[in-house]
Amino acid sequence: MLVLLAGSTAPAAASAGHPRFADDPGFPGDPGASGPGIPGVFIFFFIVVLAVGIGVTIWRVTTAQRLAKQSGLDPRLATKMTLLSDDGLDATYLAASLRKPPVTSDPPGAEPAPEAQEPAASAADRLTQLKSLLDQDLLTRAEYDERRKAIIDSV
Repeated sequence: MLVLLAGSTAPAAASAGHPRFADDPGFPGDPGASGPGIPGVFIFFFIVVLAVGIGVTIWRVTTAQRLAKQSGLDPRLATKMTLLSDDGLDATYLAASLRKPPVTSDPPGAEPAPEAQEPAASAADRLTQLKSLLDQDLLTRAEYDERRKAIIDSV
């Protein structure tokens, strides 16, 4: 048997201690292996999926930050909520919707908008309303007299 091995014309890999058979494709990292390895389609698909995942994450973070800024929330907190939870963007949207937008300062030189105030009811209207409350037994006679006097004194 020794003679048979010594006289055979085995491939170079066999002489290095790796016996090779004709139908053996070898291992993926084996330098003498013949095979295509990982097909390029899978690598391309992996890169596309990775790029889409990164793009979606960037969109979610920028959307959460924009919503937070518009509603006066902390953009860093919105970023943390978006990245660390599955429903972070939804939570930021909900918090932004429930919160009033921040009050912005007017540009210099602009006149402040007059605030809508209810016009003060005239003394006659207030006395009429007071009388109707007395007629409905919602006020006692003493309360009526006291408030009536205060209305007349304010005129």
